[in-house]
Amino acid sequence: MTTTGNFQLVFLEQVKKKLNSNVSFADELAETLSISHDSVYRRLRGETVLTFDEIKILCLRYGVSLDNLIAGSGDIVSFQYRSVDAEDYTFDKWLKSTIANLEALLPFPDRQIINLANNVPPAYFLNFPLLGPFKVFFWLTAVWKVENMKGVKFSPDLLSDELITLGKQFWKRYSETPRTEIWCDETINTTLHQIEFYNESGLLAETGYATQLCDEYLSLIREIRKWATSGYKDIPEHSFTLYENDLLLPEATILFKMGGKQLTILPCHTMNLLTTSDDMFCRKTEKFLSNVMAKSNLISTSGEKDRNKFFNLMEDKILQVRNRVK
Repeated sequence: MTTTGNFQLVFLEQVKKKLNSNVSFADELAETLSISHDSVYRRLRGETVLTFDEIKILCLRYGVSLDNLIAGSGDIVSFQYRSVDAEDYTFDKWLKSTIANLEALLPFPDRQIINLANNVPPAYFLNFPLLGPFKVFFWLTAVWKVENMKGVKFSPDLLSDELITLGKQFWKRYSETPRTEIWCDETINTTLHQIEFYNESGLLAETGYATQLCDEYLSLIREIRKWATSGYKDIPEHSFTLYENDLLLPEATILFKMGGKQLTILPCHTMNLLTTSDDMFCRKTEKFLSNVMAKSNLISTSGEKDRNKFFNLMEDKILQVRNRVK
């Protein structure tokens, strides 16, 4: 039997598992595909190949994922796409989902996040009274273009108390999860550009917001510097390992490690997420991240000279922007 035939039999077996044991599979296929019983049996024996339309009908009717069946080939990987919008998957739902993912790590003593961060991880901003709302405002207006915020100038009171609370929960869960991050000297640049743009465009409700945003950003970087120096946030269980990569980092990549399980998250379109637990892909992701770390400088706990140089550069960048916007 051909490879196509073998695949077809596996696919039809997955469809059959969706039916009650007392249901005739042949009768069900004949009715669903509007074909004769003779045509059904030829398909069940692999003598006749299912058409694309027939596969689509069966997948939709019985909830069978074709991607999952062929992912094992190594060429195709099934991802879940979580896209934020203004109606169905709103930002508060995104926050709740992300917090739930972080809480799912808690039962595992050897849990870890490895984050290749070409931008500062979004959770870090959300514990600050002005910087957190500013980033959320940017995402809502510039990225997702929420209708009722068009033409509105930024002010922290535009955000609901629920969003502020969820943001702080996100920050707490992420910052207390054992994690390794890989930064480059451009990781902080995006937020600095946003502050300058909103200031120059007159999109800040008060003139003092720009300098206050820079001050809070400076406080954030100094806090992260403390974590890098000690190797943890608050207590050793909240371990923090930081690498500096001299080259511009490639696409952002996040790997969740929990016991023997792994989950890869690929941020895309700013805050949308592609996620997969495909074993082959996660193992390749882990190998890729290990290679990046091997070519990076470890600047947490050790490498004091390189750490000071790195964070001094970060602070100087922020202060330069602060001087321009005041």
